[in-house]
Amino acid sequence: MNKDFLIHLGYVFYAIAKADDNLSFEEYVKLSQSLKKRWHHLTEAERELIKNQFNALQKENMSAQDSFSVFIDFLHRNPKLFTEELKKLILKTGNEIAYAFAKINKSELNFMAKLSLEFKKLPQ
Repeated sequence: MNKDFLIHLGYVFYAIAKADDNLSFEEYVKLSQSLKKRWHHLTEAERELIKNQFNALQKENMSAQDSFSVFIDFLHRNPKLFTEELKKLILKTGNEIAYAFAKINKSELNFMAKLSLEFKKLPQ
């Protein structure tokens, strides 16, 4: 899979986890579990690339909104990369991350809703 695409998945998953300005260990564990369980079509190296990007953003302490914006820019520049199946997979993984720590909160729900709306804006 496209390396740039994988890096940008790290951005969106980080944005969802960081939405409430708090990154929990449980959210990172859930990301790892979800990548292994749901993204089995990726190689181990590709899944690691997503997690490495997530970790780099955490070290940088990028805001959730900035990280989300980077992903949305990429999304709209590359709509053909996002099949219906991939959009569902991204939303499913995002939900798992959001529910990982003390269930979903308003900030995470807001990002999930925005993500869903951005996916709907893409040409079919």
